[in-house]
Amino acid sequence: MIARRYSYTLIILVLLVVALIILRMQLPSLVKDYLNDKMADMGNYQGEIADVDIHLWRGAYSVDQLEITKKDQPSVVFFKAETIDTSVSWTALLRGKIVADVDLINAEIHLVDDKADDKPLEESTWRQTVQEIIPLKIDRFNIDNGEIHFHNFKSDPPVHLVFHQLNGEITNLSNADRSDGLEYADFDLQGLLFDDANANLNGELDPLGDFHNFALNLKITGIELTRLNEVSEAYGNFNFKSGKGDFVMELQAEDAQLNGYAKPILDNVEIFDLEKDLEEGVFNAAWHAIVGAFGRIFRNEPRDRIATQIEIRGDLDDPDVSAWQAFLAILQNAFVNAFESDFGRETDPESSPSQNNKSDESETRSQSEPESDADTDSVDCSLRPMWEQCD
Repeated sequence: MIARRYSYTLIILVLLVVALIILRMQLPSLVKDYLNDKMADMGNYQGEIADVDIHLWRGAYSVDQLEITKKDQPSVVFFKAETIDTSVSWTALLRGKIVADVDLINAEIHLVDDKADDKPLEESTWRQTVQEIIPLKIDRFNIDNGEIHFHNFKSDPPVHLVFHQLNGEITNLSNADRSDGLEYADFDLQGLLFDDANANLNGELDPLGDFHNFALNLKITGIELTRLNEVSEAYGNFNFKSGKGDFVMELQAEDAQLNGYAKPILDNVEIFDLEKDLEEGVFNAAWHAIVGAFGRIFRNEPRDRIATQIEIRGDLDDPDVSAWQAFLAILQNAFVNAFESDFGRETDPESSPSQNNKSDESETRSQSEPESDADTDSVDCSLRPMWEQCD
């Protein structure tokens, strides 16, 4: 009798172990099907996952080959990632909190400037999907070797900018319900533009919000200006022959009201290439000559430097387009107006290009020359971003 009872118990245990093994083997497929079902309808977007791995021993699961596209443009990738690894934060668990650490590995996001196709995203659907994919509160979001692509497929020439080798962290990130107010996350990313220009992007935003409230600081140094010719030709009808440049921008949006400034700083720049532009036509050549003239007038010698501060203001709340498209339109208008009107304006009245322009050529040169070696090596604080100290 006792032996029979033990045999029943053993059989039950064996069956339970077998059931757990089968469940463990089927679990990745079940989770994959669940996630793909949730990502099939994200408002204007749709997503798909190639594989899911479960790591029970460390309380984690990873999503492989995630891809998100727009429903009306399935051939254009909006976001893709080689691996998204989500795990329980053991340090937080020891403090009595159940939160997740997320590692985003080899991810790309593709942003498109397209006024015709860009529509406001159905934010409630997007937020709900993210909450279902990652049901835990996120403590740390790590980005490893990411890329940000900016496209304009319809401009002439087409534009493609790439920030790559992006590494950094997003902290204080929450996917909780926004009914009680905004949830701001802090981010700090470093990467490269065009393989050699160092880029740093930091600030705060609500990644699951409506892009109406954020703070953003961008600094790029060592840009080879000729590599910006796609952008300058598409948006400004001019190109660079040579030169290097730095770029800083600080923006803040509160209740959809965008305020800030951008400051391009160009060294040893040549804008007008006569031979090339004469081949393109008289009108193009004339326009490039005008832009090149502005560069010569507002050159800050002896450093052979051109600099301007571009004020950026606008309203991101437009019912006809997304906040992202409104953001791009505001930036485009600000930069085009700056190049057409007061390119070269500086905040220091003594070095103001408008004042230099009023004087004759010899007086301009004498004012721009250094009075001593110390003056030549001094730091121009007006060309520094606000987050850097300057003595």
